[in-house]
Amino acid sequence: MTILALDTSGPVCSVAVMEQSVLRYEARAVNRLTHSESLMPMVQEALQKSGVSRETLTHLACVVGPGSFTGVRIGVAAAQGMARGMGLPCIAINALEAMAWGACMADTVICTIRDARSSQVYGAAFRNGKRLINDCALKLAEFLDAVSPLGERLYFLGDGAPVYHDQIVRILGQRALIAPPHLVQPGAGHAACLAMEKMREAVDPGQLMPLYLRAPQAERLRAMRDGHEL
Repeated sequence: MTILALDTSGPVCSVAVMEQSVLRYEARAVNRLTHSESLMPMVQEALQKSGVSRETLTHLACVVGPGSFTGVRIGVAAAQGMARGMGLPCIAINALEAMAWGACMADTVICTIRDARSSQVYGAAFRNGKRLINDCALKLAEFLDAVSPLGERLYFLGDGAPVYHDQIVRILGQRALIAPPHLVQPGAGHAACLAMEKMREAVDPGQLMPLYLRAPQAERLRAMRDGHEL
């Protein structure tokens, strides 16, 4: 099995190639370019430098959210287009699960959080590879209330961790561990590894769908004007 994995769901644009159990290539881009500018040149470079040809790819994995609405749409659309063109099945990868996948900390509660703006986070919690809290969109304080009883040490990663670093530490004190900058936002290699475990969940490109935990901002603003909540 040879997987091309994409992740544009957050502030990092990342591409990886995994062949069997070997990570042949991974790149992460944190720059001034938009993901729409970065992604396809990164895919081309990944195939060239990994030595893997398009013809030998068997699956295309894509991180489908939760995360940035625009970023998720870019990744899903690109994955659908490439998969259709190459005749490949797609594997949808949950962003919060992929981040936790690479945190090899036994018996530690892994809290993956994304900055959802409006003082909210997209969050989930895991321990020893098992999910403790389902994906949710909550105010930070509400999320911390939910994870606090789960364990004595709580390890936070994801782009929400540095954004809310001070608040997390103020509320949880020394119980909170914040991932260092080079580990806070994992790349597509994590998604590729997780995809290897999800081969049976592969779908046709048209069935690859974004994972949203709340409506886009434009819809929420429109609902507020109309006197409703989303």
